[in-house]
Formats: sequence, structure tokens, C-alpha cells
Amino acid sequence: MIKAVLFDFDETLQDRTAAFDKYADAFIDEFFPGISDCEKQKRINDMIKTGNGGYVVRTHWFAELIKLWNWSNAPSVQTLANHYDDNFGFFTVVFDDAAPLLKELRSRGIKTGVITNGPSVLQHTKMENSGLLPYCDIVVVSGDLSFAKPQPEIFEYTAEKLALQTNECIYVGDHTVNDIEGALSSGMKAIRMNWGWFKNKNLRQDVPVINKIYDVIKYV
Repeated sequence: MIKAVLFDFDETLQDRTAAFDKYADAFIDEFFPGISDCEKQKRINDMIKTGNGGYVVRTHWFAELIKLWNWSNAPSVQTLANHYDDNFGFFTVVFDDAAPLLKELRSRGIKTGVITNGPSVLQHTKMENSGLLPYCDIVVVSGDLSFAKPQPEIFEYTAEKLALQTNECIYVGDHTVNDIEGALSSGMKAIRMNWGWFKNKNLRQDVPVINKIYDVIKYV
């Protein structure tokens, strides 16, 4: 019997692609005020293309952008990485059906929560701005711990905090390794959210695939 449904955040409960577009727009306005609309859009596109869906070392990513843009008076890469971590969370774009899904699960007596990788300040800021905290029994951020997805320890830790066994939990995420393989390795069941950077990549027949988050309800 399933007693908890747990979620990745980015590209699962949040449309990270849309959120990143908003952050990139604000970033260019802040650091390159007055450039033409055409050049602004080019630089936003550069950020999207080189950003690898967020799976980058941010100091390396900003170093690449500085070189690409010939940004002679750029702040340090660490300053720019800190800017990302401190600010991206304020541009959260949660899927419209995320809150209704969490409410419905809880109305059925099923516990809900989030397990997300990333720096503590960034991921907690996202959650605080998501509007979803009232519908979560637990939020686990890898930046607060000594382990991260896909290590089974983070899934086992979350289940233990909920006083559950891992086989009583479903985990929903978009990343084939961090989310799906990680959850399965811990003994949790898994559902693949087919969205964002990894859409249609490495789908597997033994794991249900959904294209909208509310469809989780079909598997509970």
C-alpha cells in the first residue's frame, strides 16, 4: 500500500524551463542594461543553450559565458554563481496542477513531500516561493545533508523521517538517473515526469511515464 508520494522539484512540480527564462531575462537586465532587444534575446538563448538544464558547475558555466560574450568587466565567476543561488528561487513557476495534486493526495491520507538536489539557500527559496509548503509533510534538500540523489541514502532518510518503509513510497521525477534510478535503488517505486531538458530521453518500460503532474493520481 502506498503511504507517501514524494517529488523532485525542478521539471516535476516546477516548470524550471519557464522559471529559468524569467531569471535569465532579469539577469540580462541587471548586468547589461541598455543593450538592444536582439542582443538581449541572443544572450538569454546563450544562457539556455549552455546551461544544460541546470546540470552544470556554475562557476564553469559563468566562465564560459564571460568568454562567449567577451565580458571584459565581468564580476568574478563566484559572485555570479552566488547571484544565481541567491536569486533564481524568486522566479519559481509551479505547474498549475501541482497544488491540486498535493491537496488530493493528502485528502486520501497519503503523505507528500519533496526531495531535491541543490544548494540549501537556492532550493529552500524555491520552495518558499512555490506556494506548496502547506501541502508538504517534508522537504529534503541535499544541500542540508551529506548525501544527494541518486544515492539511496537520501530516499531512505526521507522515508525514515516519515516513519515509513521505502517500499511504501512513490517518487516522481524527471531525471533518469538522479530520480528514477536513485528511487528504485532505495526500494521506492518511481514515476517518470517527461518534461524539460530530459524529455523523451532514456525512457524505460518498467517505470510509468507521465506528461502532466496530476497524472500521478492514476498510480496511487
